[in-house]
Amino acid sequence: MRNKYKFFADVGGNTIEFPVNPKEYTVSYPSDHKTYDILDVGEIVVPRLPSLMEVSWESYFPGNGDDPLIYGHDREEPGDYVDALLEARDNKEICDLVISRYDARGSRMYDTNISAVIDNFETTEKGGESGDVYYKIKFRQYRNYSPIRIKLPQSEQPAAGNVQVEEQPRPLSAAPELRVGASVIANGTYFSSSYGDKPTGTANNLSTTVSRIIPEASRAYPILIGGNRGWIKADQLQVTG
Repeated sequence: MRNKYKFFADVGGNTIEFPVNPKEYTVSYPSDHKTYDILDVGEIVVPRLPSLMEVSWESYFPGNGDDPLIYGHDREEPGDYVDALLEARDNKEICDLVISRYDARGSRMYDTNISAVIDNFETTEKGGESGDVYYKIKFRQYRNYSPIRIKLPQSEQPAAGNVQVEEQPRPLSAAPELRVGASVIANGTYFSSSYGDKPTGTANNLSTTVSRIIPEASRAYPILIGGNRGWIKADQLQVTG
C-alpha cells in the first residue's frame, strides 16, 4: 500500500481538490543570505530571513469521470477548474494551499499549509486526448505586510490652575495576549485550513505556539498552531505566555 497525498487550494471560500495527483511536485525553500569579501578574512555569509516558499507541479484535469487516476469523488469539469484558477490569479486572490500526506498505514505525516498567490498557470490540450486539459501551476507564498493599527486611550486634560497630583496604584499585570509566537494550551479539533473544511486532529491540553493569525470574519478557524499542525478557534486556546 502506497502513501497517500491530497492537494487542495481554498480560493475565495471555495475548496478546489485537484482530481489527479501529479507524478512529482516541488517545494522550494529559497534563502536570501548575503555574502561579502572582507580583508584578512575572505568570503563570509550573513544569514537573512528565508525567501518566499514556492510550490509547483504538473498534472491534468480529466474530461472523463471514469478516469482511473481520479483521486476523490468531487470531480468538476476541466473548464470549471481552469476558470476558478484563472479568476483567482486575475483577481490577485490569496489562496490557502494545502498538501496533506498520509503514510501506507493511514497515519498523518505532515502538511504543507501556506497562504499563497498563483504565480504561474499554463494549460495544454493534446491531440487524441479530447476533453483532458493538462496544466502547469506554481504557487508563491504570501506574507501579510499590512501595518498593525493600535488605538491608544484618550487621556483627560485637567483644567488650568486645578492640577492635583495623585499617586496612582500600580497596574496589575496584563493578561497574556493572543499573538503570533504566543505559548498556548489547545483543546479541541483543528483543521487543514482556516475555513474548517477537513479536520486533521484533536488537541487535548496540547502545549504549543501560535504560528499565524488571519483576522477575517470568513475564517471560522483563524489561528494556526504548532507550525503547520492545524487551524483552530481562538476560544479553544488558553494563552500561557
